[in-house]
Formats: sequence, structure tokens, C-alpha cells
Amino acid sequence: MIETSTFLEKLSEIENIDSHEKQIIAVLETYIDLFPVLDASLCRYSPIGYLGEGIISMQQHEIKYIHDLRYDVRTLPTIMAAINQKQAKFYRDRELFEKTSSNYVIDSKITSFLITPILSGPSVIGFIYSERFEKDVEFNEELLSCLTEFSKQVGLVLQASTYNKDDKLLSNREFEVMKKISLGQTTKEIAYSLGISELTVKQYVKLAIKKLDASNRVHAVAELFRKGILS
Repeated sequence: MIETSTFLEKLSEIENIDSHEKQIIAVLETYIDLFPVLDASLCRYSPIGYLGEGIISMQQHEIKYIHDLRYDVRTLPTIMAAINQKQAKFYRDRELFEKTSSNYVIDSKITSFLITPILSGPSVIGFIYSERFEKDVEFNEELLSCLTEFSKQVGLVLQASTYNKDDKLLSNREFEVMKKISLGQTTKEIAYSLGISELTVKQYVKLAIKKLDASNRVHAVAELFRKGILS
């Protein structure tokens, strides 16, 4: 099982990359490095028209642009189910065949399919799919849950608001959590508003406390006010 703190640290590094395109590439690299997949394709998603649009794909860390890929996601039940349920889904063999539209041409070598929706709060803004995997891998509920949590963090990275500091001491996501703490919100309230788990909120707080060299969350908030990051 991949620890949440592992990809939080990775995504914190990605958040500090100054180019959005480089961020996207780094997200796919992290996805392939952390999970038992051999390829990954990233697509945007718009609920207006249920439109899926390709951005880039990666295999063996080689990048291919897939901007010409556009389709109505409603014709692809495997993807639509993941979007509707906002959870990572894995299909193999007969189930994949039965849920693949006759209008969609699938490589005969592809026997499994993983789809991970990217969330920004309650909304799906994109998805990552994979068609090739490490040998004998089993995508159980625990691993799929981890993929879903990863997708929420990716959404926060790609859609994060920024604060005006030349030297960003905290990542955008850490800052958003600490700002909500300063407003008196509980861990549960913060988790609900950001669409993440309470455990993830606690991990962000832990990282922020460490970066601020504080002893606890109250001390961390005080340091943010002292440094002028919060006002």
C-alpha cells in the first residue's frame, strides 16, 4: 500500500514547478513511478457535452501529444462509470469487452483498463487511463482507493489557487488548509470543503508545521501571521 504522505511530498514538489506543461508531465511520471502501470494518458473532461479531450500520453517516460483525441465520454461506459462515481476503476478481460462501446476500437493486445478521474473538489476535471500494467498486478479495493486519493491531490495541484509571495514557504494545498484552520474550521470541515480525506488534511498540517518549524498547528498559524503570509 502506498502511503498518502509519499505522493503528497511528490506533488508538493510538482506544485513548485513554474510551467503548467511541465507540471502535467511530472504528474504522469509520478503516476507511473508510484503505481504498477506501464503507461498513462491524461485527458481533460468537460461535463458540458460530456467531452473528453486528450492532452499527453506517456510510456516508458516517452511523451506523445494526443490533442487530436476527442470523444463523447457517454459512449465509453468504462470511463463514464468512473466519472459518475468519482472513483478509480479497473476492468479486465470479459468485463472490459462488455463495457467497451462498439464504436471504440481497442487494441487486441489490451486485456485490462484502468481509469482514474481527476477531481477538483466535487467536480471531475479530467482523467488518467492506463492500458498496460506490471505483470500479475492485482488492483484491489485498497489500491483503487489510493489511486482515487491521488487523483484528488492532482486536481488540487492543477487547479490550486496561489498566494502572492515570491518565496513560497508552503505549497498551495498546505496554504489552503492552514488558511482554513486560521478561520476556525475543523479537520472534518476542511476535508469536506476540499474534497479530500481527513487523514490527508492532517498530513498537510503535519508538513506545514514542519516547514514552519512550529510545535503545533496553533503555533504554525501564528508563524504564518508573523511572516505576513496570512493577514
